[in-house]
Amino acid sequence: MPITDKRPNALQANNAEVHAETVAQIKKALLSLMEQKKYDKISMTDVIRESGISRAGVYYNYKSKDDILLDVCQKPIDEVVSALGNSVFDNLDIAFRTGRKHADAINAVLAAGLEHVFLYRMNKRAEDSPASCYILLWNGMIFNAFFEWARAGMPGSAEDAAREMKDALQQVGESIGTGLTRNARSAQARSSASSKEA
Repeated sequence: MPITDKRPNALQANNAEVHAETVAQIKKALLSLMEQKKYDKISMTDVIRESGISRAGVYYNYKSKDDILLDVCQKPIDEVVSALGNSVFDNLDIAFRTGRKHADAINAVLAAGLEHVFLYRMNKRAEDSPASCYILLWNGMIFNAFFEWARAGMPGSAEDAAREMKDALQQVGESIGTGLTRNARSAQARSSASSKEA
């Protein structure tokens, strides 16, 4: 095989590597800037300076700093989605461990007040799905529990956070099974206990 036949593949691989490095450098620059000042005070010119990438290179990849931040959000979501299995509880462990792994990105999104972007991105996968209501329900529960944990500074381990979520889900399951809220079930149990004592 002549050398010229291999060259286009080598160039494509090299271009893909350069593109990935460029995108990573731009995202890293935005996250670094967000540690230094408020998100709304950061300009694309700041990102260009911090990244060391040319203006054309930055704008080729992103139209705005919001687009960069959206891309930062997508990586942990993609990681979670690609690892999901059939066990609800294992999936919770995956979600919390992945969130801990990407704590810098999560904290940057929280600092910018853009955590709703995660929910939007999570819900995109429910579009046109026959299980869309099911997916949306799960997304909302996981999103709320996860971001409350993140706002609190991710205390304890990811496994502890997932375990707490599992306990809450079991209570939700009981409520669905009985048709009663947790408080109503507790009141009913107290009433039943008092009538047995009488």
